[in-house]
Amino acid sequence: MPAPSPAPFQPPATVEELLERCAGRWLSLRTLVTISHAEEGWDQSESSQLEFSWQPGQGGPELGVLRLHGTRQPDFQLHMMDAVQDREGRFAGSDGRRGLWRFNDVDHVLQLTWCSGDQHFYERIWFSKANLRLRSRTISCRNDPSAVQACAFYSEIRRLQS
Repeated sequence: MPAPSPAPFQPPATVEELLERCAGRWLSLRTLVTISHAEEGWDQSESSQLEFSWQPGQGGPELGVLRLHGTRQPDFQLHMMDAVQDREGRFAGSDGRRGLWRFNDVDHVLQLTWCSGDQHFYERIWFSKANLRLRSRTISCRNDPSAVQACAFYSEIRRLQS
């Protein structure tokens, strides 16, 4: 008899489910492209090991905290707050960033936007498979979001073994 086939992939239906799926150990592959007229140095790729945990909120305005446990960088916490119908709210990072989040339940993507100095950041996080998380980040001028300065794409594979 053939082995039973695995259940088909179901994308996360809520922002809490997406954040809960982020928990675990990941191998992250990043490609960064900066807008430059130089012949070299406009792109770079790197890999890193990431470990996330998700702690749901205990009621009140906070949905929960997504923690990045760093090996090459300090620990980072992302506090998700003020959910309006589980679709949008605010977030605060332990590094001082503050911004807005939105979960699109049609394409199952979490969008984060924030500003720092004269830069505007737009990040999208989604799953294409249960163990494959994808992220994209665009950095543009705060006063002109169409003036893109850099883009990054992350392909992250869940580590199932040590």
